[in-house]
Amino acid sequence: MNRCQALLLSCLALLLLPVSGCGGDDGGDGGSAETTTEQQPAEENTGGAEPGGAVTVSMKNTLFVPMDVKVKVGDTIEWTNDDPFPHTVTKSGGPGPKFDSGTVGGGETYEQKFTKAGKIDYVCTIHPRQVGTITVE
Repeated sequence: MNRCQALLLSCLALLLLPVSGCGGDDGGDGGSAETTTEQQPAEENTGGAEPGGAVTVSMKNTLFVPMDVKVKVGDTIEWTNDDPFPHTVTKSGGPGPKFDSGTVGGGETYEQKFTKAGKIDYVCTIHPRQVGTITVE
């Protein structure tokens, strides 16, 4: 193989490497160029058995896991940042209390109690494609 062919193969190999943002090769919005990655459906969390129970959501790979959560009136959701970079948990629509966690660093948690029924959309303001939905019943 001559030198030009080797250089061409090296360039092609670089093009085939996955593109990664601050969250790895998950297509998350780490301030890099726009990429499209289909999000996998997350398992549904149905909340605590008794009102006032606790439900956990992970912030992992620039996703809320699970993305859709059902809780009962009086339940609390605890979000844990399982990524090494910061996230937020910020209400973006629907009835219920306005909430904004502020910056939640890696390994940190944020809690919010829900006292009224309704459907609430929320987002990570740092990674706008990281979204979730809470259904309070």
